[in-house]
Amino acid sequence: MQSSGKKVVSAIAVSAVLLGITGAGTSMAGNEYAGTAYVAGMGGHFAKTVFKVDPAAETPITLDSLEKMDIGTGETHPVHDARIDAKDRDTMYWSTYKPDHSAGDVYHYGKSDLKSGDVVKDVGVKIPAQVINTKAGFCASAQTQDYFMPISMNKPGYISVISKKDMELKHTVFLEGTEADIKTGYKYMHGINSPDMKEILITMNEANVAQDNKELGDTVGKMHMVVLDAAALEQGKVKVLRKGVADGNQKTTISFRQYYSPDGKYIANATGDILFLIDAKTLKVIDAETMPKLEETHDAIFTPDSKYIIATSRTKSVFPDCKSPQKPADGEWRMGGQLKLYDVAAQKFVGKATSACLKCHDEELGTAADAPHAVLCGLDVNWK
Repeated sequence: MQSSGKKVVSAIAVSAVLLGITGAGTSMAGNEYAGTAYVAGMGGHFAKTVFKVDPAAETPITLDSLEKMDIGTGETHPVHDARIDAKDRDTMYWSTYKPDHSAGDVYHYGKSDLKSGDVVKDVGVKIPAQVINTKAGFCASAQTQDYFMPISMNKPGYISVISKKDMELKHTVFLEGTEADIKTGYKYMHGINSPDMKEILITMNEANVAQDNKELGDTVGKMHMVVLDAAALEQGKVKVLRKGVADGNQKTTISFRQYYSPDGKYIANATGDILFLIDAKTLKVIDAETMPKLEETHDAIFTPDSKYIIATSRTKSVFPDCKSPQKPADGEWRMGGQLKLYDVAAQKFVGKATSACLKCHDEELGTAADAPHAVLCGLDVNWK
């Protein structure tokens, strides 16, 4: 999402508005909701946007104002993850997705003041020596009352345990060789904390290459879930509370981001071609909603009352002259973003999807086949 110009950056970033919510707050009257989202962008910024959700409307999700909040540049601070402090809703923690080559190949983590938009702290941290594939860095995170925990997509993946008080890195935790080790190769580690911050869910996609292979390999359709004790992790220790596996489709079912429901009963897990609804206590799959062709879900969050899930998909918009609309070739489509509402009780999507990016994107950059794609990233929300 590297683009120049305030309007373009915000418009592209808002394609991910509602990608992931861990924020506190209450819904509006009835089943209507509103809030302010902070959307991470690969251009080294967050898009601040105001939104509304009305499940009864034909198109349930509407987007309002947009502003841009910088933490760096696309070369130094490409970012996927935002994490608003559970107690201090004016403080947001973040960590970067790619190494900053200008600073000696470090990842950055830090925190920003949401009132002023200013960066309060920015720390550069070296990539651990154990990492053998640095193509993707921090993409998800968890938190407890006293610690911020960015979770790396590197190979092997790891969890950084950072003190909120002084922003010092206290521990770097790898799961290999511990009771959380899944004993196979895996591609992409993600995770999130439970609403009470007593446990940390970690997800890993089983891959067809060994753990010590430098390549990431291909996924095999198995999402491993490991729930860790948060208090032990704060001390750099691994204590497994429970494990589970969700089965999907080879190569196309890839766990990305996930969130607990605010009541702690469910987990919504975005896995590319499937939206999983999972029982948080047993880690058993309750529902597996298949995404339509040309759509790939990358995050899924609950409304504050746990009644709905907002799933965000990377959706291919096919050009009119495409020869095979069900399987467009390169140059016959552009990537856009859509938001969909899922009813937890009914276990189905409701209403029409919202296209939240290409309209503004096209106004600034045009609609030619070589115009930049609009790609989704992660965020957090303060609910009204």
